[in-house]
Amino acid sequence: MKDNDLTHCKDLTGEGVAKGITNGGTSLSGDGISFMQLVMIRQALDLQGKGIGLSRRLPAGTTMARKWLGLKGNREKLLAQVDDIIARIQRERREYVEGVHGE
Repeated sequence: MKDNDLTHCKDLTGEGVAKGITNGGTSLSGDGISFMQLVMIRQALDLQGKGIGLSRRLPAGTTMARKWLGLKGNREKLLAQVDDIIARIQRERREYVEGVHGE
C-alpha cells in the first residue's frame, strides 16, 4: 500500500472498526485508525465548503477524497459519498456491538 492510500477505507466493516476502537474511543488500532482517517477527510470536505483548510500541510478535502479514497465528483458529491460510507460503518458497528453484548 502506498503512503496515503486509504482506498481500503471504503471497505471497512463495522466489526473491524468496533474491534479497533477500545476503551471508549481512547485507544485506536487497525480499522479504528482507518475509520478516524475517514472521519478526518469528511471534516476536511466540510471545512473546505466553508472556505477553511484543515491544514496548510495537507491537501484540500476534495484532493484527499479523490486521491486517497479513489472517489469521484465535486465537493458536495464527495461529501455525500464519504457520509454514506461513514453511516454504513457506524450502522454495522452498532449492530456488531449490540450482537456481542446482547443489548
